[in-house]
Amino acid sequence: MHNEEHKILFAFSAELDVEFLQELYGEDLQQAEMVFESSVQQLRNELVLAEARFHAGDTPGLKKVVHKMKPLFGYIGLNEIMQEFAAFEDVCVKAESIAETEKGFNDIATVTEQAIQKIEKEIRRLKQFNTQYL
Repeated sequence: MHNEEHKILFAFSAELDVEFLQELYGEDLQQAEMVFESSVQQLRNELVLAEARFHAGDTPGLKKVVHKMKPLFGYIGLNEIMQEFAAFEDVCVKAESIAETEKGFNDIATVTEQAIQKIEKEIRRLKQFNTQYL
């Protein structure tokens, strides 16, 4: 018998879609770290743009930004948020004025801020893990 190297596994936070993330990234946690960092930065930038579109009364523009933000949540294991964003896209399509999107917009802005905080914690955990086992 030969000695098998003991693999030290990283456990994604339970508030994320752990099974999906393990399937997506496998053992490539450096890739996960890079994608998480990139996704958070994009979410920050797109949220600023979404706020600008909302305050300008640009419902079609707001819908486009929300559509671009939606898949970013999948890359970071927050798949249920993608569904919330899809529902808000529908609100934007049906809205006859920006006022009709206000509650939904405030909700997705809050959800995005909370998601960014969760993922920043996960990035710190990934960084610690990745540097510890280089």
